[in-house]
Amino acid sequence: MVAQAVVKHLERQKWRVKVLKSPWADARYRPSLFAEQSGLCLLVETQGTLDYHKTLKEYAAWLAANRHYAQLYLATNAEAATQVGILAALRRDGVGLWIVDDDKNVSESLAARNPALVVTPHPTLVYGDCKHEVMAAVKKFNETNRKDGLRDLCEIAERETEDLAIVGVRKNLLAKTEEVIRNMDWSNQINTLASVSAYNAGCAPIIEDVLKRIFIHSETLEICLTTKLIVSTRTRGVNCNLQNG
Repeated sequence: MVAQAVVKHLERQKWRVKVLKSPWADARYRPSLFAEQSGLCLLVETQGTLDYHKTLKEYAAWLAANRHYAQLYLATNAEAATQVGILAALRRDGVGLWIVDDDKNVSESLAARNPALVVTPHPTLVYGDCKHEVMAAVKKFNETNRKDGLRDLCEIAERETEDLAIVGVRKNLLAKTEEVIRNMDWSNQINTLASVSAYNAGCAPIIEDVLKRIFIHSETLEICLTTKLIVSTRTRGVNCNLQNG
């Protein structure tokens, strides 16, 4: 009953569903169902009794290690989905859970994580006072709500860009006023920080041209890289310029 209900649920949403198929030749496990849509692979293990066994755990770890653009779900009936310990393990490993009720309706009890879209900050990056705030936003992006996490990261990046420019003005690096900086939009603030002509004589730009291009062209996931770079730049770049005069 569970498998049939899931197949119909997916087909109604225009997923192409196959049974016991794997999109990867080197995969050591084939879940009950494989569905594909717009490049995203949906892997569903249908069960009468919820069981997150060793083989499934290893498969989830393999998907994560290879950063496949895929989501792994377990699907079971409502009576079987009551084991708290298993739910915690699923959440930890990024495995989702679908519940099939007596009327064969499918609902999502736990959202799956897509390994290809998980942001992993480089351990050598320095965030200064923003470390906890950035880590919280990255965690939200990866585990809770991608849209909210992305919004938080964007807000941090925009705020830190302006603060960086204000510090440059106060330390007599930038030939601008605070009012001018605050009236600029984000892209103009970035351009200013990267422009040699915006600085007083003998002062080098805080943001290099390569970094500026990353800022300007950042979209979706790349904004996470932008945030890492800008917070790191604020911590290291300003100090470097101050030391140099």
